Amino acid sequence: MTALRDEFADLRQVMALCGELSSLATTDCDLEQIVTVVAERAGVWAAVVDDSLSVLALCAGASGPAGEEQLTRVLDTDPEAVSQLVAAAAHLRRALSLPASGASAVSLVVAPILVGDDSVAHLVTAGHDVDETGEDARIMVTEHAAMVCAVVLGRRRVVAIAAGRARRELFDALVFVGDRTEADVKGWARHLGIEPDERHRVLVAAPYAPTGAPAPAATDVVEHMITTRCPAATVVNRDAEVVALVPGHDDTGLARQLIALARLCREVVTARFPEVRLIAGLGDPHTGAVQISTAYAEARRAVDVGRLMTGLSEVTVFAELGVHRLLAHVHDPTELAGFARDMLGDLIDHDRANGTDYCATLTAYFRQNGSLQRAAALLHTHPNTVAYRIHRAEKITGLDLGDYSDRLAAQVALEIVNGLGGNA
Repeated sequence: MTALRDEFADLRQVMALCGELSSLATTDCDLEQIVTVVAERAGVWAAVVDDSLSVLALCAGASGPAGEEQLTRVLDTDPEAVSQLVAAAAHLRRALSLPASGASAVSLVVAPILVGDDSVAHLVTAGHDVDETGEDARIMVTEHAAMVCAVVLGRRRVVAIAAGRARRELFDALVFVGDRTEADVKGWARHLGIEPDERHRVLVAAPYAPTGAPAPAATDVVEHMITTRCPAATVVNRDAEVVALVPGHDDTGLARQLIALARLCREVVTARFPEVRLIAGLGDPHTGAVQISTAYAEARRAVDVGRLMTGLSEVTVFAELGVHRLLAHVHDPTELAGFARDMLGDLIDHDRANGTDYCATLTAYFRQNGSLQRAAALLHTHPNTVAYRIHRAEKITGLDLGDYSDRLAAQVALEIVNGLGGNA
């Protein structure tokens, strides 16, 4: 009878907590207030995280810093299990738990935060449950709190959609409108929060799916990642691509930062949407609002080249494109592959049939400006070996690499072969 009374008391506490959370939904609360109520009333660690497990709101509650440290260890030691739990909860659209492993470990409960048909974030609680009843109560509280978070994020989404539409229209006017004055351009830039005389670079990230249009959620993920990790950027989600205008005078340092960010976005999108290929392009640095359209055009051209030339690096930098800027104007890859085969087809077939690497040797030789020594160092072989392979390549192809026209044709053909990922 005592155990039954305790169970009813626990149930009353859970219902009271759920009632308190429900009342928050009628106020202008934020995610921090919700996780604070959950953490302090339930004595657990609570957080709202996105798909990459980046924290959007957090409270350690009565469990103190130790609870946070324990959860961090769980995320670090078995991130795959946590990611699978998050994905499963989003797919099933209900809260799921991950039992504790080890005496000092904590158990996790993850509930998807559902806005419409989308799982936009996840509520995670971590703590020590005395028994199954305690775990069931925490699952109930976590799921109810996730519903309240959904109300908050739903309100934000309505505002964000309206703001996003306005930002797209302003950005399109800034970039695509032909008949415009400098005053117009500066005015549109200021409305977007851009200082008209700043130095900037443009990063464009565009998802592509071979089976059709990628899910809008892919661009939403990219937009969120760039916004949170690069707060100085002006970010515009144009549905088919995400554009980031990033201010900064350290041209080299900013380029490294944006390339690293683009690679991270690509990894996250690939993990969540295996059928989607994210292509990123980075334009040159420019100064002034009137140059934003040029910066965007460069980044967009870099994306187009990266889409066509699948063998290039995962982030295409406009300044490094070289002849690929011209090759990308040939929109049919079979035309490019046909030219490459006309020039080097026999050599490509010889490499494939015999396991030789004459194409790779020629690439190294050309990129080292005809230096046998530097090409040999790059290929970890002897300069005489490089010389022999080049001689054999000339015999197989019938090209005379001492002749300007033959040499140029061979170099362009190799750039096509390498750009198409060897698919020539």
